Parts: sequence; structure tokens; C-alpha cells
Amino acid sequence: MQDTLITITIVTFGFLLVANVFFRIKTFRTFKKLAEEGVMFGKEHVLNKALLERDIIAKHPDKKKLIMSHINSMKLSMRISTLCMVVLTICGGVLMYYRK
Repeated sequence: MQDTLITITIVTFGFLLVANVFFRIKTFRTFKKLAEEGVMFGKEHVLNKALLERDIIAKHPDKKKLIMSHINSMKLSMRISTLCMVVLTICGGVLMYYRK
């Protein structure tokens, strides 16, 4: 049982880590494009879609697709990071519980 949990933990963590790195690279690429075009926004815009639409997309309507791609990549990267921490914590707790 312990070997199976360790294997599941390693495989799941590896998969989530690779997915997270992929989305972070994608996020950095879109950030670079947005920065080159002069589009800047803060964390409040990432977390509040109405504020984003009112302040940023209204100023840069031609870049809406790129902005939304960047925001979605950031959110997905944050979700994957959170999931990675939860999986590691749960598996670590289970392994500690079943320790010999």
C-alpha cells in the first residue's frame, strides 16, 4: 500500500509539475507580447473580469484575445499549483498515517 501511494504521489506530482511549467511558459510568452504592445494591468484586473473589461479591454479592444489568453493561462497555472500542493499534502498525510 505504501509503495503504491508513493508511486501515485510521484506520478501525479510529475504530471502536475509538467503541466504547470507548460502554462507558466505560455503565460510568460503572452506577457512579453502584451508588454511589447504597452498593455499593463494589475492583480485586481486578473481577479475581477468586470474591472478588466472596463479598464483594460476598453483601452485595447484589438488585443482582447491576447489579454484573455494571458488571464486564463495565469488562472490555470494558479489552479494547477494549488492542486499540486493539495495532492502532496494529502498523500503526505496518508503516508504519515500508514507509516510503520
